[in-house]
Amino acid sequence: MIHSIVHFMVSNQVFTLFICLAIGFLIGNYKIAGKFNIGATVGTLIVTLIVGQIGAFPRNEMLGTIFFGAFMFSVGYRIGPQLLVSLKLFGVRILVASIFWMLVAFFAGWSLFTAFKIGPGIAAGIISGSLTQSATVASSLQTIGSLPVSQSVKATYEAQLPVAYALTYVFGTLGVIIFLRDLAPKILGISIAEQGPRMAERYHFHAKNPNPTWRRTYQIAVESPLVGKRLEEFNKRSNYRIIGLAAFHNGKMTDHLEYRLQAGDLLTVIGYAVHFDRLMRVPGLTEVLTPTNAPREREFVLGKSFKPSELAILRQHGVFINIQDPISGNQQLINQLRPGDVISLTGNTSRTKSILKMMGRWKAADTTMNYSLFSLGIGCASLLGIIGIKLNSIPLQLGNGTAALIMGLILSSWIERHRDRKSIPETVTSFLQSFGLTLFVGTVGLQSAQAFTSAIKSLGVGVLVIGAIISIMPHLLTLFFGRYVLKMEPLALIGALTGSGTIAAAMNEISQKAGPEGGAYYAAAFTPAFVVGNIGITLLGPIFVALLS
Repeated sequence: MIHSIVHFMVSNQVFTLFICLAIGFLIGNYKIAGKFNIGATVGTLIVTLIVGQIGAFPRNEMLGTIFFGAFMFSVGYRIGPQLLVSLKLFGVRILVASIFWMLVAFFAGWSLFTAFKIGPGIAAGIISGSLTQSATVASSLQTIGSLPVSQSVKATYEAQLPVAYALTYVFGTLGVIIFLRDLAPKILGISIAEQGPRMAERYHFHAKNPNPTWRRTYQIAVESPLVGKRLEEFNKRSNYRIIGLAAFHNGKMTDHLEYRLQAGDLLTVIGYAVHFDRLMRVPGLTEVLTPTNAPREREFVLGKSFKPSELAILRQHGVFINIQDPISGNQQLINQLRPGDVISLTGNTSRTKSILKMMGRWKAADTTMNYSLFSLGIGCASLLGIIGIKLNSIPLQLGNGTAALIMGLILSSWIERHRDRKSIPETVTSFLQSFGLTLFVGTVGLQSAQAFTSAIKSLGVGVLVIGAIISIMPHLLTLFFGRYVLKMEPLALIGALTGSGTIAAAMNEISQKAGPEGGAYYAAAFTPAFVVGNIGITLLGPIFVALLS
């Protein structure tokens, strides 16, 4: 019976892998002491290393490579638009600090690995775990496969890597969170809770403003002065500050401007909230629920031939214009609107098709998926990843992961300038960012599990010590370099450290302490360093594999 179950699980690797993923996500999301969790990636790795003891699982390289590429592409795609904004705010000092951080990590690792005679597999695993960059597992495995050594030696390296990664990951996360959240602010002499709001005020960071428009529906009583008035007259009466979108007579909707309002009609109106005081003083109006088929707000991207005077024509045709930027939440001025800006329109726009065609194009819905853009990104990444050099006579390529990150940055920046094009919904990139990497690591765990016992015996306690040093030293030395050489503002410096180490868990912790506005300022410093960190640490693993082989 047991033999049959084992045979079934080994023969049906997809079934086994996804069962491991389900358990790994449960374990990874469990909060230890109510605060810290190891994450789904490490949780899945632990489960697959245990389950993989039942038999030899060949790794599905195509499945893992596709999902890993999707993970890295999603990381780049999500942070691309914010990258340029952050660089304009902080300049190159963030990048200099990140590069310095990367150099310290390299020389610290190189010194310790050569001093203790650490091999390529263990070294790549320590870098991946102590610097909490799971993507380095994939890039390092790719380089191990190119080594001019026997298959048995490659298998040993491939087995050692995930074990060293799992052993050093916990301190690489928990230890660095404590350092960045608690120790670094004390060394710099600041309180994150106080410094965050202070810097946010100085640099005008604020939480996104709520939509200022109100859409309300009123039932018109017999005594109301609106009875007998046309929709067009209603709009003129408010100087187009409040627009009558539609009237409902006996349940039937009409948005014709010549329609005369009758007693008992429902009138749906829209305008900025500050202008509703006057309407509320009109007698004979009772607010009711807005019908589900009432006109809704749609986002519109202004084109190159846009003229502010065209907005007045839209209002006269019963279209309400909300000029608040739906992305930033900032209120825009009509005479400052530029091509590429986004406004929102509500009402019957069929009467103004010719004007709208000259003004720009409707913005694609946030829920629509640009499958071509996503496929192009993954496909071009595989081509870009071939680019490389030879190090120690070993081909060292940019790699599919790093290339996918770069493609994500490029395409998201392009789509930001062409908002009328379909994009990739945030829900999709969030899913791929979480699930893609975890699935890849699961395939690695199943394949390496058979050599797990011998690998963990060969590693010893020294791996934990080396991992702890590599985890903390880049942060500590870059902290002093950034503060006293680059003269960086303390909270921005902590953001640069967090981004360089790609510590998403620390980013969440510190953002909460900094508050909504302070957290936005801190996240802006985090973003450019996060890009450098993802690329740099992903390449560190292959570099050490080449140097130590």
